[in-house]
Amino acid sequence: SAGIVIEDKNWPPFFPLIHHNISNEIPIHLQKMQYLAFSSFLGIALCLFFNIIATTTAWIKGEGVMVWLLAIIYFISGVPGAYVLWYRPLYNAMRTESALKFGWFFLFYMIHIIFCVWSAVSPPFPFKGNSLTGILPAIDVITKSLIVGIFYFVGFGLFCLESLLSIGVIQQVYMYFRGSGKSQELKQQAARGALSSAF
Repeated sequence: SAGIVIEDKNWPPFFPLIHHNISNEIPIHLQKMQYLAFSSFLGIALCLFFNIIATTTAWIKGEGVMVWLLAIIYFISGVPGAYVLWYRPLYNAMRTESALKFGWFFLFYMIHIIFCVWSAVSPPFPFKGNSLTGILPAIDVITKSLIVGIFYFVGFGLFCLESLLSIGVIQQVYMYFRGSGKSQELKQQAARGALSSAF
């Protein structure tokens, strides 16, 4: 009665954690794009979960517990972080056509893409050792253990696929954003905000 919309949690169906209803809340011409972004969100969850499995095998084969603990931290912070920082803003931007929410999505989705590409390579800095299943750790661990190396190469493949999917998503969203005139609206909102803060 106060005009506040309470969104019921309905996804995943077996243990609802979030509200998610693309078919009813997103305009029909944007649904394909939203489903693609949702695939990207599920993709990063899969990558980080498989990263835990791969580092578990590495830990069992003597790599050390630190790589496993870091993989757990990446998953615990990465999946909810992706949902809050870029997936939900895009969902709301598609639903409300808000230029500001699109801007928020672009900012954090670029960080997401950089993280995915970085994870696919996994140089030894700033992340510790072999805590991410990129190509460099895969080459390193396959000389010590074939099974761990295979797990790491699969993880590398998953991060590559996620990077490609993410680049496709941002291209589609940006083309829609430019074509719909939202970029001009965002510039006007930014100019108005700068003007009001100046006075």
